[in-house]
Amino acid sequence: MKKIYITGVSGTGKTTIAKELSRRGFYTISIDEVDGLCSWVHQGTREKHGGKDTKLTPEFVHAHDWICDIEYLTRLLNKNVDVAFVLGMAGNQNNFLPMFDKILLLQCSPETFSKRIDMRTDNDFGKDPHIKKGILGRYQTYAKEILAKGAISINTEKPIDQVVDEVIKQALK
Repeated sequence: MKKIYITGVSGTGKTTIAKELSRRGFYTISIDEVDGLCSWVHQGTREKHGGKDTKLTPEFVHAHDWICDIEYLTRLLNKNVDVAFVLGMAGNQNNFLPMFDKILLLQCSPETFSKRIDMRTDNDFGKDPHIKKGILGRYQTYAKEILAKGAISINTEKPIDQVVDEVIKQALK
């Protein structure tokens, strides 16, 4: 099985791409959408404080990390499929990146991902101005970090069909 990890800051298109890959018949795991796969963990106490439906304030986000349960992810990846796509961004992803054959980084302009965050209806992460400021601040450093790990950049400014075609092309290369 070929395992592909697709990441990017909020608003770059992870959820939309996951839905389209799934629609096209690919085995797809969106780490933000699978109940119990990720949870908010307090940085000091390491206690879990809820999942994707947690009410997020700037103070809460500042004190917690979004952490993926690697054992659970490993079980989800134990399927008899040719290609598995995992999409997300977790605070502990450096611990599970070695599981993947390729890493794809979704990128678009800050204006684009900011607009997408404002328009989305499936979750509120990033709508608070303080949290959005944090996302903007993390955008450049995150791209440099993940590209240094060998990620392939995918421009998500194009129509979704073209973006997903490029994701599949890069994944199957």
